[in-house]
Amino acid sequence: MTALALAAYCACVDFMLHAARLFGFTYRDANALLFFVVWPAVTVALVAVVLWQRATLKKLHRRPVSDRAPPCHVT
Repeated sequence: MTALALAAYCACVDFMLHAARLFGFTYRDANALLFFVVWPAVTVALVAVVLWQRATLKKLHRRPVSDRAPPCHVT
């Protein structure tokens, strides 16, 4: 398991080094961008999606039975 974790870590570092070189950043700048900007932005976006889905499901659940689509019966 340790070899797998080390291989994953090395792959991530290699990716960050190549991405930093591609965009003209240092590894430290790319790492800071990832952990201080990208990761929090993705987290906020995912929380917003979950809240939107929760609100949509509550609206669907509150509709009267007569407004709902009839159940599908497969025979």
